[in-house]
Amino acid sequence: MQIMPNTGPEPRDALRRRIPFLVGTGFFALLALLYLSGATSVYRGILEAWGVDPFAYPFLDTDTVLSAIRCLRAGVDVFAVNPCDPLGRVYDYSPLWLVLRHFPVTLAWLSPVGLAVDSAFLLSLLLLPVGRDRTATGRIVLGMLASSVVYAVERGNNDLVLFALAAVAATLACHSQKLRLVGYAAALLAGLLKYYPMTLLLIVTRERPARFFAVATASVALVILFVATMGHELVRALQLIPTGPYLSAMFGSSTLPSGLGELLGWPAMVSGALRLLLSLGALTIAWVIGTRGWFEADIAALSERERNFLLVGALLVLSCFFTAQNIGYRATHLLLALPTLTALCRIGSRPRLYGWTTGAVLGVLWPQCWRQALDGTTSLTHWSLSDVRIAGWMLREVMWWWAITMLIACVVALLRGSEMGRWVRRAA
Repeated sequence: MQIMPNTGPEPRDALRRRIPFLVGTGFFALLALLYLSGATSVYRGILEAWGVDPFAYPFLDTDTVLSAIRCLRAGVDVFAVNPCDPLGRVYDYSPLWLVLRHFPVTLAWLSPVGLAVDSAFLLSLLLLPVGRDRTATGRIVLGMLASSVVYAVERGNNDLVLFALAAVAATLACHSQKLRLVGYAAALLAGLLKYYPMTLLLIVTRERPARFFAVATASVALVILFVATMGHELVRALQLIPTGPYLSAMFGSSTLPSGLGELLGWPAMVSGALRLLLSLGALTIAWVIGTRGWFEADIAALSERERNFLLVGALLVLSCFFTAQNIGYRATHLLLALPTLTALCRIGSRPRLYGWTTGAVLGVLWPQCWRQALDGTTSLTHWSLSDVRIAGWMLREVMWWWAITMLIACVVALLRGSEMGRWVRRAA
């Protein structure tokens, strides 16, 4: 029997929808007030308690792009050297950001642009699916206040722009054909701005074949145009994508196997084989779960908005997890999928399974805080600080792989249940 997705109205509660936005805005407004009033020691103390190491001033990552624009306008090759950046970081983002060189960017732009980036993120929280009860809303707020999210906001990182674009795409995909096209354009723009979000275009699988192929053809044509006009800068930027230490707060599919390789002295070939084994294992388990009738029925029982946000959130996280090492702030994209996971805890046929998954997502969103808690246990045990940190790192990696496996399963079920997924299955 074919399970048809629920197309009825999503759960509605005006107050619960606003709570994440209001709490987040209030928290960051408090931090801004402390900073602007000169109470920088309190400001820094709060951020450090949250597991965030603040820079001398906010919006350091916003300045990654703006500093490159300033140097570019001065005739500097920012792909080779960037003296305008406070940390001397060369430019390794998409060349599309460099269209800003046509504007008179100065140091005075930093705070307004950083505030605009953070405001876009906070406003996009109003688009998230509403929590189905108080417990779900509490979990969403807990995720929104996580150290990874606070880190991204303090830095004004441009991944927050991608978050907002993904939220717009997921929201507009629930509306008319014209608005859905605007949403697909937002997804494509996110991909052109930072590459890995290009997978967001899989949301177009909700369309019938003719419209799907029309949107796909237009998207491919625009990508080809982008490569043709900015290909040289694109290649240079891709060559500069950084890597970092494996035994750190960074995450990705290479982190666990390569980190174990460093600890145990394995050759790179063994770490590479373990990475492949873990990836194949996650894909296999996810396929088994994602194609089960009970799981597909649980996904189909969600509202359309919940399914869309689950898909875009899962796609963003999976894309960056399997393609690169990622600084902790990028885990913020899990917040897009979190409301739907909390909904599955309530309406799903396996509430314990979804509860564990939600717990894993929250766990990896709060990596620095629980690492600090683990550090504090050294005074109560015979373990050394390094032992406790390694144990915490292992625990975090287990949670990441659990969350990733379940997100793949969700993508499998969502794509199989989409209009194009059903068309492919009938054609096969």
